[in-house]
Amino acid sequence: MIWARSQPIATVAKWAVTLWMLAVVAAMFLWVPPYEGLGNTGRIVMMHVPTAWLSTFAFAIAAWYSIVYLRRRRAQDDDRALAATELGFLFSILATVTGSMFAKVVWGSWWNWEPRETSILILLLIYGAYFALRSAIDDVDRRRQLAAVYALFAFATAPLLTYVVPRMYENSLHPNCAFLPGSQCEGISLGKSGVGQLGDQRVQVLDIVRDGDVVTAVVDVSGVGFSNRTTLRPTYNLAAGRQQETPEFPGSRFMLALQSVDETGVRLNIQAPGNSSQRGNVATRTTLLASLAGFTGLFFWVYNLRTTLLQLRRRVEAQGLS
Repeated sequence: MIWARSQPIATVAKWAVTLWMLAVVAAMFLWVPPYEGLGNTGRIVMMHVPTAWLSTFAFAIAAWYSIVYLRRRRAQDDDRALAATELGFLFSILATVTGSMFAKVVWGSWWNWEPRETSILILLLIYGAYFALRSAIDDVDRRRQLAAVYALFAFATAPLLTYVVPRMYENSLHPNCAFLPGSQCEGISLGKSGVGQLGDQRVQVLDIVRDGDVVTAVVDVSGVGFSNRTTLRPTYNLAAGRQQETPEFPGSRFMLALQSVDETGVRLNIQAPGNSSQRGNVATRTTLLASLAGFTGLFFWVYNLRTTLLQLRRRVEAQGLS
């Protein structure tokens, strides 16, 4: 009876989520303006950010139901923990794929071993071991118990790898540092002949030249293994108190900016083409929030479906054994 009553609600929810996500996709291309210098590439943020957030949310649900299972030892709680972990793993893969697509256009390669890329790869390996653990144990009760304990330890690493560890690196190339409107990086201060790291780019100040009010930093830049090595010359206008010329890193759309000049040297930073339009910022943020809401609805829809299937399979297996 309860199942029959819930069917119309489930149908309405399914169509609501579908129409909502279609509206989000339409807004991505029809309302959100293209990012200057990046064109349509910036639109992938509308998919990348929600999937990354929801992966952590899903792993949190898995940890919660793992605690509940360890307290009550109910099989349905293990089903909910497993379903949440599966979806968290899926959303992590989606975040990795969409991030790699962005990296190919902006950084010039699919994978750069940037701090956030590396941390999400480690997270995937940690939760991949969760499924390996479940498949390696035949005893049902022992499998559920060990999986619950492992899920708790795994979730302890999720916020650290997703939010804390990447922020420990000030020179990260990740969009949170240089791409999103209004965000800032601290950059690095170097004197003449000073060497530093901006993301995966090695930078060395070869010379600092002043011509009137314009200061030019002659900077040797290179990628991993001294690849794409070249010399860039960002400039700074002392009279105006702002950066001037911002040349692009080779094979990338990120730019090298000279942010300040003092007696000890210069301050260099990564800068990305951004959307400075106020309307664009509103459209971007509104669509991003709508995308997050849509993906959240999609998550709960698939989560309930997967949980129901796991419970049904468990009942069928129990009947078969009896």
